Amino acid sequence: MEIWFSQMDTENVKTSVRVDKQLFSKQSEYQRIDVFESREFGRMIVLDGEIIFSEADEFIYNEMVVHVPMAVHPQVKNVLIIGGGDGGVAKVLTQYPEIESIDVVEPDEMFIEVSREFFPETAKGFDDDRVKITNMDGLRRQRGAQRIAHQEDHGEATGSRHRVR
Repeated sequence: MEIWFSQMDTENVKTSVRVDKQLFSKQSEYQRIDVFESREFGRMIVLDGEIIFSEADEFIYNEMVVHVPMAVHPQVKNVLIIGGGDGGVAKVLTQYPEIESIDVVEPDEMFIEVSREFFPETAKGFDDDRVKITNMDGLRRQRGAQRIAHQEDHGEATGSRHRVR
């Protein structure tokens, strides 16, 4: 028996991949997470029915999203990744010794756990000491940071920053 995973890309385009087996399937607080094994792409992660990446292609997005800005930005020291629960962008950023801190803000703890379990080569970006993970919504984190900066600018008391590792 053949098993195929299919996603509708547009009304007229459907992408289908033959899968050998489904390795994981669960609904997190935020999204449906599935992991499939395929001959063509290796393992692939699917969120809410959309292929996010596979072992065969994850480097394409991660390297592009890191190397292009790093090539034009002088003296990067601190990086904020909103999302990034697979660890791939963090992994590429750790190749730059001049970066002092990498903050990953990812609300879905389950996505991080699944990435660590099924995509350890990608998720190894989390293992660098410069990487700190905060499990919360990125927009809420940014609004909180703006509020703290405003309080500091006006001499008001500030709250502490909570990080989950």
